[in-house]
Amino acid sequence: MSTPPMWPAALAGPELADMLAATRQLLGAWDATLSRWNTAPRPPPAPATPGERPPRLPARDGLASAAPVQPAPPVLSVQMLDGFQIWIGERPLQDLPHGKARALLMWLLLHRRRPLARQRLAGLFWPEAEAAAARNSLNVTLHRLRRALGDPALLRHDDQGYRIAGDGETWIDVEHFEQQAALGEAAEQAGRPDAAAGHYEIAATLYRTDLVDENETERALQMHAQTLRDRLNQVLERLSDLREGSGDLHGCVRATQRHLGLDECNEAAHARLMRCYARLGQPQLAERQYRQCVGALRRQLDLPPGEALTALYRRIGRREPV
Repeated sequence: MSTPPMWPAALAGPELADMLAATRQLLGAWDATLSRWNTAPRPPPAPATPGERPPRLPARDGLASAAPVQPAPPVLSVQMLDGFQIWIGERPLQDLPHGKARALLMWLLLHRRRPLARQRLAGLFWPEAEAAAARNSLNVTLHRLRRALGDPALLRHDDQGYRIAGDGETWIDVEHFEQQAALGEAAEQAGRPDAAAGHYEIAATLYRTDLVDENETERALQMHAQTLRDRLNQVLERLSDLREGSGDLHGCVRATQRHLGLDECNEAAHARLMRCYARLGQPQLAERQYRQCVGALRRQLDLPPGEALTALYRRIGRREPV
């Protein structure tokens, strides 16, 4: 059974997933131990001598002995950047809805911090329908959504509108991706490039696939997905630059290759990868990268490479330092 992801802000690197899984196991074991310790029966007091008051048992760690530890409400964990999955605690929700109900659920999760009015949702998802028909379609979809969630309390409604909220904390990978990207920018502005690279690395690790695929028909989700993809593009560009600047050429190669996977006509990224290959003693890979750039520019834009990229290619061909 898959488990919900937990991403602390200070970790990065290829060992991230294993470290997080181990941390989660340790925390779970610790919580179980504490629960057993606080609910274990107490030993009876020693018999009191006549006229003597029985000794009073001390509270553990300053806590009233009669007050049992209440378990924390389960965390609502949502993954949208590596497929769409939802967990309540350790329990995954099965048979998530498709179509309009799925799109509506994702939209409510992406905007969970404030209720969304019925009129706004109806206009967003049924823009071509008459107002009454749009409201009816929304009601039907909300009913399907409640049934699919299994817990009607997850979909909450008040005078302000609808929202998704669990009883405990909520963890959504999209929010943490955006948070880590913003923390990376703040660290760069504060002159802390190593910290910035760490935040960008976590952001890039969180983003595994796009929010929706190319077959998604809901325009609102398409636009949100493109915004996130553009943000990833910025993250990878900054991460590549920081890795190159720190001399981490292998890290720069990894980040730049992924960057080019988003934008294969980005000449600056091709140039960065060519420099890395040349400095790693692989000029033939740098020359091949140039030819790949030429092919992508011709195929997609019908343009030749810029003069700066061609000049770099010639310097590498002459085996000059770059």
